[in-house]
Amino acid sequence: MEENRPQRILIAEDNSTLAESMAQLLARRGYRVETAGDGVRALGRIAAEPPDLLLLDLRLPKLHGVELLKKLRQSGKTRALPVVIVSGVYRGEKYRQAVAKLGVSHYLEKPFRAEALLKAVSRSLQSTPASGPLPQLLVRYFRQRFSGRLQLSCDGRQFFLDLIRGRPVGLSPGVTHADFGAWLQHRGRISAEEYAWYRHAGQGCHTSLVELGCLEYPELLQEKLTWLSSELVAGFALPPLSCRTDPFRIPDNLQVVAVNLPRLLYEGYHHHPPAEDPFVTRLDRYAGLTDAYFRYINFLRLNEEEKRLLARLTGDRRLRECLAGLDIGRALLRVMNDLEMITFADSPLPAATAGDRPLRELFNQPDDEIEPPADDRLESFGDILDDDAVGELETPASEGEQPAGDNYLAEEVRRTHAELKGKNYYEIFGMRSGEFSFDLLRERYFALTRKFGPETLMQLGGEDATLAEEILAQVSTAYNTLSDVVKKENYDQMLGSDRIGLGEEGDDRFQAQVQFQSGKTFLEMEEWEEAEKALQDACNIDPDNGVYLANLAWAIYRNPQNRQSRAMRDKARQLLARAMVLEKSGEAFAYKGWMHLDAGQESLAEAEFTKALKRDPRQLLARKGLRAIREKREQEKKGLFRRMFG
Repeated sequence: MEENRPQRILIAEDNSTLAESMAQLLARRGYRVETAGDGVRALGRIAAEPPDLLLLDLRLPKLHGVELLKKLRQSGKTRALPVVIVSGVYRGEKYRQAVAKLGVSHYLEKPFRAEALLKAVSRSLQSTPASGPLPQLLVRYFRQRFSGRLQLSCDGRQFFLDLIRGRPVGLSPGVTHADFGAWLQHRGRISAEEYAWYRHAGQGCHTSLVELGCLEYPELLQEKLTWLSSELVAGFALPPLSCRTDPFRIPDNLQVVAVNLPRLLYEGYHHHPPAEDPFVTRLDRYAGLTDAYFRYINFLRLNEEEKRLLARLTGDRRLRECLAGLDIGRALLRVMNDLEMITFADSPLPAATAGDRPLRELFNQPDDEIEPPADDRLESFGDILDDDAVGELETPASEGEQPAGDNYLAEEVRRTHAELKGKNYYEIFGMRSGEFSFDLLRERYFALTRKFGPETLMQLGGEDATLAEEILAQVSTAYNTLSDVVKKENYDQMLGSDRIGLGEEGDDRFQAQVQFQSGKTFLEMEEWEEAEKALQDACNIDPDNGVYLANLAWAIYRNPQNRQSRAMRDKARQLLARAMVLEKSGEAFAYKGWMHLDAGQESLAEAEFTKALKRDPRQLLARKGLRAIREKREQEKKGLFRRMFG
C-alpha cells in the first residue's frame, strides 16, 4: 500500500463526455476518480463509501443535485463531505448563496477552465477538517500508512493515539480506564499498591510491571495489546471526533508489536454497529473479492456462516444471493468494504487470485463439516418401507469383524483404555489439581471426544466399540465434575488437595464461574429471566468467554419477555455469532440449530445439530433437535404415502 494513498473523488455528472474529461484531468494529477451518471447512483456510492470530495452537477436525472446535497448534510457520516458544484443551468449569485448554506464554498459555472477546476478541488480538499467517528479515522490513517500521533477530541475529552504505519501502538488516556495499569488493577492482575508504584516510581512505564514481578515479558506484550484493542473498541461508541495529526518519520525496517487493526474493526462493528447500512443499495450488484482480500483476510477469525459467505464471493453472484440463508451481521462486510477487500459491479466480476504471493494457507476456509442429508425422495425403496423392514434387509457384520485398515485404531482404543485405568479426573486431562485451567480442560476434553467420537465407533465393532464407549463415559464424567464449581470443590476435598476450589472469594474468574453455574442451573429449570441475569453477570466479568456468551444468548432468546422484541432476538443471534467466533462449542451449535428450527429452516438446523454432536457426542439438546426433525419428516412421509396409495 502506498505511503500516501491518492484521494478519492466522485463525479456526479450526467454528461458522460464532460465527466470523462474531468476524470482524466484529475487522474493525471494523482487523484482516484469514480463517476456516477444520476443522483440515485451517486447517493448509493456515497452511502457505501464516502469519497474525499464530490463534484456535483445540480441538474441530475432520478435525484436532483440539491436534493442529493440535502440528504448528505442530514447524515453524520457525510455532513462534512466537501462538495464542488459544477452547473451550466443554475447561474448567478443567488444559487451560490443557496448552496453555501449547505456547506459548499466552490461553485463552478459551465463552461469552466481546467485550472479553475483543479484549484477548486485542491482548496476544498485542503480545507477539509480531519474529523469523524473513530472507525472512520482508523481506516483513513491505516490506508495512508500514517506514522505519528493523532490528537482526538470530543465532548471536552482528549485522547492521544500513536500509530506506526497506520497500526495503533499506544493510547493515552484510555477510553474506559485511565491507563494500562488501571485496567490491570480492575481485572485483579495487580494490586492498588503495585498500581501506585507503576504510576509514580515507574512513571507509567509498562516494563516496570515486569520489574515488580507482576507479569512476565511475553505476558506483558499480550496484555498490552488486549488492553489497547478493548479500549479502541469502546471508542467506537464515542461521538464523532476532531483530529489533529503530528506525523513523525520512522525507519523503513522498523518492526513493532501493534494492534491487529482488521480484527479491531471487526470487533468494533460487532459491539457498536453503525445505524446506517451501506449495503442496502448494493444487494442487487455483483460482489467479488479484490487483491486486498489476500492481504488482510488471514488477520480475521470468522465463524462458519461468515466463512461460507467468503466462499460465495466469486464475482458471479449478486450480494443478495451471497447472503441468502446465512445468519450473519454486517461487521465482516463493513471491514471488507473499509479495507477494499470486496468490490461491487453491475455485471459479473472476474474471480480474484492471490497473484504472486506464495500463499501457504487461508485460515478462514469453511470447515469440512458433514453436509445435511438431501431431502428424502420417493425413488428410494426406503421411503415406502418402515424402519424395521429396512433393518431386516441389512446384513450386519459379525461381531469380531473389522475393516482391514482399522487395526491401528483398535490398538489406540485399547491402549488409551488401559492408560486411563486408575487415573483421577485431573490426570485424565494431563493436569494436576494445583495447576488447573478451564481453557486446557475444554481443549483436551474436545480433543478426546473428537478422537473417540461417533466416527470412531462406526469403524469399530464388538469389544473395541465397547471400550471406546467406556472411554467417552469416563472422560465426560471427569469433565462434568471439573467444570462444575461445587462438584470440583467436593472432588478436591475427596482427593485431599491443598488447593480447594477455583480461587479465592474475590477472584474474578471464580466469581464468573459461580455466576455461570448458577445461570446453567436456571437454564435447566427454564427460569429464563434469572438465567439471563446470572449469565450476564458472568459475561460482564469475563466478556471473551465463548461458552458464557453462548449460554447468555440462549437465555435471552428463550426468555418469554423478549419473545415480542425483535431487537432482543437480534441481540441473541449477534451474541451467539460472537460466542462462536471465540469458541465453537457443542452447545453453541445446538442453540444455533434451534434458532434455525424455530425459523422453519430445517436443513440449516440439521447441519448445526450435526456439528454439535461432532464436538460433543452427548449433547442432549442437539439430539432432541435431530429427533424433532426426524419425527416431522416421518409424519410428512406417512401423509404423502397415504395420499398416494390411499
